[in-house]
Amino acid sequence: MARDIFHGVVREALEKDGWTITHDTFPLHNRKEGGLSTDLGAEKIIVAEKGVTKIAVEVKSFVHISILHEFLVASGQYLSYSKILQKNDPERLLYVAMPEFAYNHLVRFEWANEVMADLNMKIILYDTEKISIERWISI
Repeated sequence: MARDIFHGVVREALEKDGWTITHDTFPLHNRKEGGLSTDLGAEKIIVAEKGVTKIAVEVKSFVHISILHEFLVASGQYLSYSKILQKNDPERLLYVAMPEFAYNHLVRFEWANEVMADLNMKIILYDTEKISIERWISI
């Protein structure tokens, strides 16, 4: 499986943010059913809630072809992966990680905002230079 060029950046940023990477790729289901996986699986113990938050992260770089094209690909993956996770691991939340510059470009388009809202998309915005998580967004 080819990794997005910022895979390592997002992994390091999540670890700096207190997440434990449990899978570096996270299998959505077994190979007999297609072998799909997200880029990362992570967990974080939430002390106030006395529980564990589990996430699956699909990393997107948004440096190929066009930002809009990559968004269309990411949206399709998000929809498909969400359905699979609902069935196989319903406690795990799916996030798409994207650079902040890509998100800032996308939100200028009404249709992109509508797609994100329709999918109830969860987004992690990261900074490639600071190697940091800038914002968590639940739409």
